[in-house]
Amino acid sequence: MFRMLWLVMLLLLSGCARDHDIPPARLEYIDVSKKNKNFYTIKFSSDADLLSVFKPEDSPVGGLLRCSLSSDDAANENGTERYVASGLIYAVQSQSRSDTFVYSSSVMFSESINDGRTYRPLEVRELREILNARQSVSCIYRFTAYGFKPYYSGLLSIPVRDILRELDR
Repeated sequence: MFRMLWLVMLLLLSGCARDHDIPPARLEYIDVSKKNKNFYTIKFSSDADLLSVFKPEDSPVGGLLRCSLSSDDAANENGTERYVASGLIYAVQSQSRSDTFVYSSSVMFSESINDGRTYRPLEVRELREILNARQSVSCIYRFTAYGFKPYYSGLLSIPVRDILRELDR
């Protein structure tokens, strides 16, 4: 009986990390604009349907566009990233005659405090200081489903000059 329990646990744990075998989508920056005091809209295109990475029967959990403001590692998930921008995405234009999907994400530039348990919006002055030393901000789209490894898109590079342009609007 004890051996059977170990076998069942092994099967359950191995099922939690199934590979999705989906290649990373190529993301291309289109535009950034200020939405309101704390939120900015990032518009980008993809060569894949990011909202349908997993099938409904795969029990998708959801996706998030995550940008690193202080390093080039947008996929950093260990909670050590201090300055980030993140937001959900939604489709602006579905695939029509071309092989391109257009998405938008409303992101908030924030500081992670309390080991990533709390986030506070960055003030314009703080954000400007963080971004002044950079040429671009790296973002990645992460999508998860129960029982699968997370899906990661390719990197999305946002020019800092475009973000700085929007800060004072």
